[in-house]
Amino acid sequence: MSLSVRCVPRLLVALAATAVAVSGCSAAGGGPAHGAPEPEVSAVPVLADSAELALPLDAYEATPEERELLVKAQQVLTVRCMHRLGFDYRPPQRSGTSKDAANARIYGVTDPEAAARYGYGSPGEATSAAPGSKGEPLTKTEETALFGAPDLRPDELPKSQREAERESAHGDVPVGGCTRESFLKLYAPDPESVDVLYVFQLKSEAETRARTDSRIERVNTRWSACMAKSGCQAEEPMKAAEELGFTGAELGGPEAITAATVDVACKKKTNLVGTYYAVQSAYQRRLVEQHAEILDLARRQLHDRLRLAATLTS
Repeated sequence: MSLSVRCVPRLLVALAATAVAVSGCSAAGGGPAHGAPEPEVSAVPVLADSAELALPLDAYEATPEERELLVKAQQVLTVRCMHRLGFDYRPPQRSGTSKDAANARIYGVTDPEAAARYGYGSPGEATSAAPGSKGEPLTKTEETALFGAPDLRPDELPKSQREAERESAHGDVPVGGCTRESFLKLYAPDPESVDVLYVFQLKSEAETRARTDSRIERVNTRWSACMAKSGCQAEEPMKAAEELGFTGAELGGPEAITAATVDVACKKKTNLVGTYYAVQSAYQRRLVEQHAEILDLARRQLHDRLRLAATLTS
């Protein structure tokens, strides 16, 4: 295998590997985040790919297919609102969606076939520009109808549809425009609606805490040493592309493909995916226990939202 030019010569690799080993000795005992003890992990599964994994908090979020349904439902609500205001509005056409599973790249690139084809890049979503009534740019009046008054501050926006219905702006135009109305009808119909980002925020908290877990730090050190043996200098698996200097179109270029292939091999050799999964799951389970009541409400509201979306798009 020819190495990427982003990877340094062997002499520097040996020096870097020594530095990694030394720094790893001092970092291995890193304390848990936020002063809480590290959660117990009874077993670490041997895993090479993350595509089929399910984490504890995933049960409280929409699947990729369900998210696509919700996007379509919100578009229907937006179109209805614009038509009510007298505009022949057509939402942007979605030209494609990612075929990746929800957790396909939660730990960076892990699939050898994807690494060989896309490197650190991936086929993403794309949408066309928002058209006006006839595919033309939106007029000022249409913009106001769609997005609300331009001088509105975020703290002035209604937090629920029930609150929005008690207010009025620019005559019949809802506060925040039809975009805000469609969002509220679907995601926040009343003040008791759980913030749509609540589960995401818990996931981010679990990820942040896991990042400084001593077991994650140790596997990162082993992965970094493995990368160094192949001439690639990177310390954090989640920032490998950035640390190797790949940006934009370079993420899918031949150099990135070579580096990503090494990355995947090192993750497999060190069982990085299995370790990350076990540790992050432990932090998520702790948060599920701590926030069980709100999470149960969020899940019930998600089911109600999906039922509404199904009726809107049928």
